[in-house]
Amino acid sequence: MTASQLVKKIKKVEVSKKIGKKSVVVLPIAVWREIEDFLEDLEMSQSRKFAATIKKARSQKNFISREEIKEIFGI
Repeated sequence: MTASQLVKKIKKVEVSKKIGKKSVVVLPIAVWREIEDFLEDLEMSQSRKFAATIKKARSQKNFISREEIKEIFGI
């Protein structure tokens, strides 16, 4: 999901609520989860350390067989 798509979804949500004297934003949980996912993806894409970790993992080519995974997890 792009930032503009996320903004369009947020604009469709009612955002003028008050609890006591403080204004709050009320979002459906599905929209909130999409926001969290977008922010997480954005943070990962901007992290140099994360990118380096992925690059290192891809170059190692160490694979675990299905049987080893079953043994590890006791499946």
